[in-house]
Amino acid sequence: MNFIPPFYRFKISFHLLPCIALLIASGSIHAELPELGDPTLQTFSSEEEKKLGSMFYRTLKNNLVFIDDPQLNYYIKNLGQKLSSHSDAASKEFNFFIINSPIINAFAGPDAHIGINSGLFLESANESQLASVIAHEISHVSQRHLARAIDESGNSSMATFATVLAAILLGAQDPQVAQAILYSGLAGAQQNAINFTRSNEYEADRIGISILTRAGINPQGMVDFFSVLLSKSHDGGIEYLRTHPLNTNRVSEARGRIKNSQLNLPEDSQDFQFAHARLEVLSNTSPLTNNKYNPATYNNDIDLYKHSLELIHNKKLTTAIKKLKTLARKNNHPWIKLALAEAYQLNKQSRKSLRILKELSELFPGYLPATLLYADTLTANNNPKKSIALLKHQLQIDKQTIIYKALAQAYFKNGQIDAALEATGNQYEKEGYYELALQQYEMALQQPNLSTTTKKRLQTKKETVKKSIIIKKKDSI
Repeated sequence: MNFIPPFYRFKISFHLLPCIALLIASGSIHAELPELGDPTLQTFSSEEEKKLGSMFYRTLKNNLVFIDDPQLNYYIKNLGQKLSSHSDAASKEFNFFIINSPIINAFAGPDAHIGINSGLFLESANESQLASVIAHEISHVSQRHLARAIDESGNSSMATFATVLAAILLGAQDPQVAQAILYSGLAGAQQNAINFTRSNEYEADRIGISILTRAGINPQGMVDFFSVLLSKSHDGGIEYLRTHPLNTNRVSEARGRIKNSQLNLPEDSQDFQFAHARLEVLSNTSPLTNNKYNPATYNNDIDLYKHSLELIHNKKLTTAIKKLKTLARKNNHPWIKLALAEAYQLNKQSRKSLRILKELSELFPGYLPATLLYADTLTANNNPKKSIALLKHQLQIDKQTIIYKALAQAYFKNGQIDAALEATGNQYEKEGYYELALQQYEMALQQPNLSTTTKKRLQTKKETVKKSIIIKKKDSI
């Protein structure tokens, strides 16, 4: 078996993000980039990049429509980590996420925040094509292209911070204003900035192919996806090509770098096909029409899985359960049983749902998608104590914010208001919303009958986020 064990409105145009690099690359451009960690990168430090990355990601979260699905997020993070572990930045903490946008685009923001639009994901025909884009973006991070551009600009790092953040923040309200700010720093240097961007792209292609190969993925997907983009670029409507210059020379060079032996590596996975089908259904905000239900068009497991999700979407739960039960007998991918459990729960057949989720959790301990759905279902069926135990165990494996969110709901259902507030505070603190975290910790301290240990722990967390707020305010000056 091959498997991997509240939305916001987006207003800032993606083509503005790479303009950051154009703006700050207005200084001297070197054809030979130094190796990662070169001591000449003295102006823009890793600490400053981390701060900028945190502000950058929070701004996106506040204005953007993220795909908020544990299974899809698990897939993209798992694939991204598989690739990044074979890069020169393997020790860096990457953040991979999917944006619910039909625009074909992807980007690498400051401090390894890598976003993939649902439109680009769905345009990918196989995992090799999707992975090639992710590997390319990872290469921008590993070579610190944005940091190098800032360093070579000759500007003070804090002035660059202010300009970049102003452009991002204003872009959320008025993209034209943001674009004017960005391009104001380009006077007399547009061509150099463009050449620098193209140099980055060729380097990211070369390193990306190496990452794909070391990760055991066929690098031909890069060439194939480039070809797809070029075939669709006649009307200039591919956003990815505005931020990642592409021509036939670049495609030819990528093709020439691939060795025949590398073409024997796998180009696809069942995981990708299940994720592709799931994303296609979940990213469709309009009601799915009945012409989707022609059985003749569903001739393999992936099609039947997608069809079942569409049935669930349209509240045809009995039919969905029947289809998923048939599929589960012939294919043991866990996403099938997760969908079946979800259908049972929605159909008010909670015992069957819980039985499936219990089996999955025992079969794949620590598998986050199963843990979260099991915990949510337990909480919804008045068993928050078991949900709490399950989620606390999951936190020993990883500390993703979505776990704290589920834990807060379980604590609240169990009448443990102080613990619910603390869990929410942990979530906000990890997301960088320190003021909100402080509010949660303060409210938790106001709850009655707190133990001495709990008071001390909450007070320590309160003081920690206060310090973080002070640092944050200093950085924004």
